[in-house]
Amino acid sequence: MRSLPLVPLFALLLACGDSGSSTTDTATETPGTGGDTPAGTDTDVPPTTGGELCGNTMIDGNEDCDGSELGGTACADVDPGKPNGALVCAANCKFDTSGCAAAGAAFVALNEVTSRGADVGPYAGLGDAVELYNPGPGAVDISGWKLSDDATFPTDKTYEFPPGTTIAAAEYKVLVARDAVTMLGDFPFGISDNNEEVITLADANGDQVDQVIFSGVAAAIAYCRLPDGTGAWQMCDSTLGGANIAASMICGNNTVEGNEDCEGSDVAGATCQQLGYTGGTLACNLGCEYDVGGCTQAVTVILNELESEEDKIEIFNHGDEDVDISGWILTDEADPGETYEPGADNDKLVFPPDSILPANTYLVVARGDLPGQHPFGLGSDGDTVSLFQPDLTIVDSAEYPAELASISYCRFPDGPGNTWVADCIPTFGGPNQKP
Repeated sequence: MRSLPLVPLFALLLACGDSGSSTTDTATETPGTGGDTPAGTDTDVPPTTGGELCGNTMIDGNEDCDGSELGGTACADVDPGKPNGALVCAANCKFDTSGCAAAGAAFVALNEVTSRGADVGPYAGLGDAVELYNPGPGAVDISGWKLSDDATFPTDKTYEFPPGTTIAAAEYKVLVARDAVTMLGDFPFGISDNNEEVITLADANGDQVDQVIFSGVAAAIAYCRLPDGTGAWQMCDSTLGGANIAASMICGNNTVEGNEDCEGSDVAGATCQQLGYTGGTLACNLGCEYDVGGCTQAVTVILNELESEEDKIEIFNHGDEDVDISGWILTDEADPGETYEPGADNDKLVFPPDSILPANTYLVVARGDLPGQHPFGLGSDGDTVSLFQPDLTIVDSAEYPAELASISYCRFPDGPGNTWVADCIPTFGGPNQKP
């Protein structure tokens, strides 16, 4: 959520404890290089379900491993003939070597996924993404390979790599979700940000090459292999198109840090009112994000688009009822973390009496001295715009970094809780469009 002056925090890795959600992702060798067995079907793994302690993410008794805990063991330790690739733990807490690769064999692996898209870097604002990586030693032709969030590969949920597609050694390939409106992008499915997801990669013959099973909230920033291509999956910082990096914050350590909204019962002093609700009790979900389920009567008016060259501000009533915004305050003087003092703000806009914003209507506020215009400028080096009710209950706030609002900085898609995107196509007075 980008509607507050608080920097939003995303969730990190949830423990993959029970066998229904344990991560059994593997990268198998390219067919014809010595290992055709589909991931997850290693014949060396006994077909049992494991003991009663299997699934607690700790190695107990006769277990080889548990969940993502491998006890420091690698492919070479289990099968010296296949020292490369990814060793994983099967649901029965025995090693699964189907993702291990022979020395010198070329293979391609799923390497990073994000369920909310990147906030920074070359893929910022482009939506859900999946990264593939070729650890080497040679190029791999992936023409006709398929990627899907359904292991049966239905046509409407499958991306097929076009003829002539190759991935060179040590090369990353990033695919982004296809936009349903513009049809720009690659794969035709979305990645849930709160439910379990299964992403599968298959070769041109339909044989599974790799698969990752993860909780969508664990990939809110990024979920990746460390080291690239061969390591175990874990929560990471977003580095699409580059080397993976372990997460710089940990959701679940009872400390609000980095970009987290909250932790456990600690909501960092935030309230339902600050989030645009009239009352209720704010909570924190398992992804270290605000849980507004206990808040009451959401305000339907939000900031929706900003532009710093001509200082335009768009306000949007996304609700089904008209809203009286008489006396509401629009300002760029409400600094994050500080108490706003309207008496000391001579450049604020106070909406005049009988200001009604109809349902499902965009209001474009231009800079100027006429009624309904705001007298302040939007800084090209970054600024914060805030909207308050007359009693100083904050309705919405948007903060943008330097240069990101020079063309258009907008929510996409329109509406509360959606991500702010830089360099949108300017559409003041109408639905937002990504570049």
